[in-house]
Amino acid sequence: MDVTTILTENITVGFVIGFLIGILVKIASKAIRNLLILQLIVIKWLEARNILIVDWHRLTNGLIGQQELVLNQTTDMFESLIEMGVFGGALLGGFMLAKRIGKK
Repeated sequence: MDVTTILTENITVGFVIGFLIGILVKIASKAIRNLLILQLIVIKWLEARNILIVDWHRLTNGLIGQQELVLNQTTDMFESLIEMGVFGGALLGGFMLAKRIGKK
């Protein structure tokens, strides 16, 4: 196989996989968002009826110092995606196209 064939195959496969992942992420994010909203409403309703007691201030104790860890993990993931080369670029392109199509 020559280099052009390999690059074309990587671009095509990466684009298709990225597009499919973009569609799945869009569907999953809507489902998770709706589930979290429903859970918050139920928890607040149970708390208003004195059935459940929630210490809202204590819930954030572990999350305050985690911002740097999340930022580092995101940076490492982005660098790995760039290092993948042509396949990574095509994957990102397909993902972004799926997100753009989903907004309309």
